[in-house]
Amino acid sequence: MRYLWLLFVVVAIASSLFFGSVKLDILSGDNFDIITNLRLPRAVFSFLIGAMLGLSGSVYQLVLRNPLADSFTTGAASSSALGAVFAIAAGFPPVYVPPFAFLTGILGLWLVYTLSGGANGAVTMILCGVIVNIVASSIMGFIKFYFDESLSSVIFWLMGGFSYIDFYELAIVFIVLTASFIYLNSRAAVLDMLVFDDSTARTGGVDIRKERAAAFITATILVSVAVSYSGLIGFVGLIVPHIARSTFRPDMKSNLYYSMIFGGLLLLGADTFARSAISSGAELPVGIVTAVIGGVFFFYILVKRRAEMWHD
Repeated sequence: MRYLWLLFVVVAIASSLFFGSVKLDILSGDNFDIITNLRLPRAVFSFLIGAMLGLSGSVYQLVLRNPLADSFTTGAASSSALGAVFAIAAGFPPVYVPPFAFLTGILGLWLVYTLSGGANGAVTMILCGVIVNIVASSIMGFIKFYFDESLSSVIFWLMGGFSYIDFYELAIVFIVLTASFIYLNSRAAVLDMLVFDDSTARTGGVDIRKERAAAFITATILVSVAVSYSGLIGFVGLIVPHIARSTFRPDMKSNLYYSMIFGGLLLLGADTFARSAISSGAELPVGIVTAVIGGVFFFYILVKRRAEMWHD
């Protein structure tokens, strides 16, 4: 089954190459260069970024035992965005934007970890993440107000999206995603224990503080790298783990794999639509597309399961 999904990923990436604001003939030499040098790297890159967001969302939700935990509620996305927004507004060259985003993302992780008093309290970590998210968003609002001349660039970056992708960036994202998945997959059996209450996990011989901290750091690294290259793209890490859990087995090993696959496919589809929807050649920000998908998804969940949520 897993190999079939990988085959489907290859087919989806190949199919996306033929969609865009301009229709291309692959038999033409110039068009072939456009497909191989522009569309193919972008398609693969969008899949990898979506996979990173989906994988991080799976870790946040299962380890922190909260179905609404993702890169935003834990403060990882907003703290990463803060560094990128500052770099853009201050006029740094584009090559410096990802390092700034990564550094502030790690700083946000340190703040959440410090304010929560370590990794012993999952609820406390989420609350601290929300605080970091609010503070970072406020600072970004001030930066947008103060650096008015760069406002359009900042706003476009905050909406999320992809432009020209080189193979160096592609290699970095691939290495980070692969290393993170290999590590998390190797700890899947232990991470399954963290889904239960802390006393049960301790009885099973799990070092809660160590395992939760390691998983949280890995997920935050995934988010920081993804945000540093793509901007803020919401809802991928929030809705994909729900789909993976409801479609396949809820154990951590399955959820990690299928959250990664579904996250990549979701963002690949969103990016394909974003660059194809407007025939004039303009592109929709990918973050807008994923926000619409996420809103429709949760509206469906609300209507379908509202009887389980509350009673008048």
